[in-house]
Amino acid sequence: MKYCTLVLLSLLSTNLTFGQIEDVVYSKVIPEYVLAAWKNDGGANDPKFNIDELEHYKEVYNEFSKRQNQIIAKKFLNKPSDNTLVAHYLNIKLKWNSFNGSHVGLKKLKNEKVVANEIKNIPSRYELLTFYYLSIFSDVLNKHKPMNLESLNIDLDDINLINDNEKAIVFLSAMRHLGGQVNSFSTTHFPDNCFRAKEYIENMPKFNGKSFLDFELPDFQDFEVEVDKRYPKTSFKKRYMPDFENAKLNYSKCLEVNKN
Repeated sequence: MKYCTLVLLSLLSTNLTFGQIEDVVYSKVIPEYVLAAWKNDGGANDPKFNIDELEHYKEVYNEFSKRQNQIIAKKFLNKPSDNTLVAHYLNIKLKWNSFNGSHVGLKKLKNEKVVANEIKNIPSRYELLTFYYLSIFSDVLNKHKPMNLESLNIDLDDINLINDNEKAIVFLSAMRHLGGQVNSFSTTHFPDNCFRAKEYIENMPKFNGKSFLDFELPDFQDFEVEVDKRYPKTSFKKRYMPDFENAKLNYSKCLEVNKN
């Protein structure tokens, strides 16, 4: 424990006030706070953590913890700061580590060691954004049952995204979960279950004012992303494009059956 703590403090102090990997810049207090929160011993309430850099992440974390939440609200859909992205990423990594063991062939590490390892190689902002938006839409899938977001329009030009890559990340993260549900309804007990896919689509949020069926995915550059902790990173396009394409393809089969 003492060794891990020393390693972490050494890494944190390397860049003085900020840690920087490529274009991702975050306050040194971020990993300290995440570790304090995981200890669950009251340390996260230390006055040194009452700073602007942590305010948004605390809101995000608190919202995720609610059984019924508003994580799909614009304040959370807005692209967050690097501080929030890094804190969220470290929290996910600690969750993954908590499930390690012989059953997955990975050794469970002390929390300090996990954080120390991760801050040595913080991913690109695109990968951090993928982790963030996947979490949001996973929560939407699991907590909006039945789906009732037909009045919501996610305007990708109005949530602080700066290029087509970031817009694609948000949309395809949604398709990973919501599109995956459409695909499941479209293929399970086909065609008798197709009406569920139709109802689900009618109650899904819109993207730039359009149903996902009519949404035109912008051209974007591929990048690598971690999908499974047991394997190397993989192509974002290869992993997440199929959820979108399969949802459209298999729902179109439902529509064809219903025409006959």
